[in-house]
Amino acid sequence: MLAKNAERFIKWALSAWRDLSLDAKVVALFGVGNWFLLFANHTTVAATHDVPLWQLFPPGADAAFLIACGTLAFAYPFRDHRARGSFTTRARVMHLAAIIATFVIIPTLASIILRETGKPYTYIHDGALMVEEASRKFLAGMNPYVADYLDTPMFFWPMINNPALYHLTYFPFMFLVTGPFVWFFDHFGFIWDQRYLYLPAYIGTLALVPFIVQGASRRLAMTAAIALNPQLFPFVVEGRNDFFVLLFLFAGVALLMRERRTMSSLALAAAGAAKLHALIFLPFVAVYLVATKRPRNLREAIAALTPTWPAALFLLATFVPFLANNFGAFYDDVVSYNAGGAAWTYPISGMGFSAILLALGLIPYRQADFPFAAIEIAVAAPIAVWWFIRLWQRPTIATLLAGYALTLLAFLFFGRYFQGNYLGFIAAVFTPVPFLATRAVRRVPRRVRRPAPATVTVPRPTREPAPGPLPSPVPMPVALDAAEPSPVGVGSTD
Repeated sequence: MLAKNAERFIKWALSAWRDLSLDAKVVALFGVGNWFLLFANHTTVAATHDVPLWQLFPPGADAAFLIACGTLAFAYPFRDHRARGSFTTRARVMHLAAIIATFVIIPTLASIILRETGKPYTYIHDGALMVEEASRKFLAGMNPYVADYLDTPMFFWPMINNPALYHLTYFPFMFLVTGPFVWFFDHFGFIWDQRYLYLPAYIGTLALVPFIVQGASRRLAMTAAIALNPQLFPFVVEGRNDFFVLLFLFAGVALLMRERRTMSSLALAAAGAAKLHALIFLPFVAVYLVATKRPRNLREAIAALTPTWPAALFLLATFVPFLANNFGAFYDDVVSYNAGGAAWTYPISGMGFSAILLALGLIPYRQADFPFAAIEIAVAAPIAVWWFIRLWQRPTIATLLAGYALTLLAFLFFGRYFQGNYLGFIAAVFTPVPFLATRAVRRVPRRVRRPAPATVTVPRPTREPAPGPLPSPVPMPVALDAAEPSPVGVGSTD
């Protein structure tokens, strides 16, 4: 009896799953899955160690938070299954917004409040803290790549011998855009938190999804997959900058799809000026811009890149002042610190190739030098070249994003450290690919072969018979059937 009931339940569950809409399936997969992970796996940095997200709330509120997350996650597919057509698009948007607010926005605000009511170095990731302090160094007239951070709250951040005290690993745009906000808040006595910038960037990234894919169900599904990415959204709570970069990257893609090439290039240049992850995207975009124009010579290829000159000027204006001021300091912080070879190198960490070598004992200790940069280039370069060729042959947005995501995966996985949010960033970049690759196309009726049309001979009319042979008959074809597509019509739909 028990086995029969279990069999019936499984059949019912499979049938119910098949009946769900695409967005309901994605919300169920990510929402319910993340609800289970909330109990232990989804953690954020606290005062001295990482804690599960629900521990950001006082007793009673923590249970309410977990119950709300679970209820909302289960309710969406349930409403889709039971309500069918009455579960309107507007209701789906509101329900998904409630899930996102509960899972991400509320814990982020709680973490900001805990930091502001405690110490400035608690409940925030050291990357966000570093950008805040780099902005203050810059406002004080110092080069953030030359200065150290021993006199900042970074010194008390819960990590022993934190190498970030001596190296600024981020590109200039990150602290340049933060500078005016830091000045305003410090000048008027308010407490600035970098998540005041990163949280709107998270919401803005999700707001761009409707401009990338079409169809209500697809838009909702893609929004849920990005917003509830299990390797990305918990890092919004602690203040990592992935969605700040994704905002400009997705904006650039949306503009590129609408042939706004100059604005698209500027948005992508801003992403590249903020983080190395996005800088790797720019060669793919250049190939796409040229390939879509199908140039016949070098002059036409260069002309295809003409819309990108404002973006090139933007990148030069962002990087050149710091390179000219102290190239050695910039290179030491951004390159040597991350790849190995600096006086105090970033420790091997994460879940990539370096962690495997460390676990096998092939690298003696976490801060040992190892030629990861050579391995990264040796693996990622052939993959990039192969995707360049494929992008040239088939210049589509799906090919563009897929090639970039897989190249970035190869480059970062074989680097000195491969963090969970790196995987989440790559997954977010790749998320639009299946939605774009399976985009609905206009169906063309299949052409049915018909027998060759018969011809009728009609004698040329004459006024009166004349001696000699009759004129040759002129063939006249019978008109084509109205349902038969013309050869021109078939070619134009290709």
